[in-house]
Amino acid sequence: MTTSKVLTENSKTTQVEAIARSGEYEYQVTYSYDGNELHRLTCNINKVEVNEQRNYAGYMSFENGNKSMNFPANVEIAPHIVMFEAILTEVKAGLPA
Repeated sequence: MTTSKVLTENSKTTQVEAIARSGEYEYQVTYSYDGNELHRLTCNINKVEVNEQRNYAGYMSFENGNKSMNFPANVEIAPHIVMFEAILTEVKAGLPA
């Protein structure tokens, strides 16, 4: 007995999880793409203490051409923005042509 499919696929999206480290900060990155187009990238930032305890240090995202950022008031954001731009550049360069 054969069954007919009720779904017609319109697209498939690949999701990737990665980690970047810079100094005492860890950037937990998740992004999704369809073919060669980046749909969404999120980046949670944690400050990693000597005892491996992680403390929230910020959040950055890219979606539909827009960048959003959220940081606690006491966090210096400039180095994180530089890292975010480097992550975005690397991800976009690694997408299939």
